Amino acid sequence: KNDVEILDLLKRYHIDETIYGLGYTKLREIRKSLGLLGTRQQGHTIDTVAEDLKDLRELFPKAGFREMKSQIFDRKGGKKVSRAVVTKFFDEHEPISYKQARMGKNLKRKQFWAAGVNAIWCMDQHDKWKSKWGLCLHVAVDPFSGYLLWLRIWWNNSNPIVVGNYYLETVESLGCRYHVPLITQSDPGTENVRVANAHSFIRQYLDPALGEFIQHIYKRGHNNVKAEIEWSQLRRRWSPGFENILEYGLENGWFDPANPVQVLIFRFTFIPWLQLELDRYRNRVNNTSKRKMAHKLTPHGRPADIHFRPNDFDESRDFKVLVPPTILEETRATYIDENHRVLQLVPPSFYAVAQAAYTALGSPVVNEKNVWQVYTDLLGSVEQGILNDAIPVALVKEWSEAVLGGGEETADDRAAVEAQELQGGTQGPPSTPVGKELDMDGPTPYGFMKVGED
Repeated sequence: KNDVEILDLLKRYHIDETIYGLGYTKLREIRKSLGLLGTRQQGHTIDTVAEDLKDLRELFPKAGFREMKSQIFDRKGGKKVSRAVVTKFFDEHEPISYKQARMGKNLKRKQFWAAGVNAIWCMDQHDKWKSKWGLCLHVAVDPFSGYLLWLRIWWNNSNPIVVGNYYLETVESLGCRYHVPLITQSDPGTENVRVANAHSFIRQYLDPALGEFIQHIYKRGHNNVKAEIEWSQLRRRWSPGFENILEYGLENGWFDPANPVQVLIFRFTFIPWLQLELDRYRNRVNNTSKRKMAHKLTPHGRPADIHFRPNDFDESRDFKVLVPPTILEETRATYIDENHRVLQLVPPSFYAVAQAAYTALGSPVVNEKNVWQVYTDLLGSVEQGILNDAIPVALVKEWSEAVLGGGEETADDRAAVEAQELQGGTQGPPSTPVGKELDMDGPTPYGFMKVGED
């Protein structure tokens, strides 16, 4: 944010102007005294940031101007670089890819409607990394604000306990004023049944007039538009560099997805690191304004600002439903088995062995430069323990069974999905008000706004 925006927020939400005064000049003095210099004040040139940009291009080879400006600030000590400097770098080092990127693509437009913040949460899974590396991603987004509610990576995303836990953890992370949206939305599938049931349980408990109608929309095919857009953005902006890193281990024969011990070491090493990287990506998306679009009618601004302060944006409406903590506790106890192995990164017995080996290595901070080195060092330590009989064969067999056993959905979850009617996206007759109001393929519902096209 610039100084004018910061000053406006301080006066509006944090300073009692009847007691204290703060002006633009004083704010600039305070900011400078804290070492928080702006782009011009830092005065970076192509000579001072070229090496940083080259380093970042290895990890983010497809990132554009805005993304590179954000990345260098996030990953290189808060450096603020002007667009002119980044443009000059692209002109000198990547003129061909730069021109190709500016040519753009032909897009197929789709429409999506939402009444306001927290009217609907859209979620979707991403399995591009599942078969090769056993890594499964999941996202949820508020389509009105564009705010990414969660962006998670795990070794499973097909078990409904995992997805249900993502939902409840997000609600629980909202502080003392827990809240849920009016409706949740996903593709049809067993992985989403506990989100549908947990959310409906909360909504029905707080509003008995809803009866037994499921407060969840199932969208078939490629109609879960907003979540799919987020995957498209992730694949273009974030994934390529990390896929290169993952591929490097396969090419060198360091990782075999059919080897249970290697799989567990891989999960122990890579998933926490990749989650931290996804958290950084999510934070950048939520705090970066998107380009204005002529066909988009929702407010323009940073997603986090729109999501948490909707009244600042043309009096946008917030449809959040406040939830007492006791209701959340009851919902979690009903729908989430806290001891289920699918919620464990690795089996507890393996974690103890791997953590001891990691500590013996000096507990190095894992990053894109050393992640495979940490992995191979841990693997060597564990394999040596197996060869020396320091790790019993029975324990290794237990680990293998844990990997091969997976963590798929239960028969009860499959039966629950089969029992739910998908009439207009919700359970209930076609005349159900919720299903009728949120018919994304029909004309614009009263009070709703078009929030995106692609």
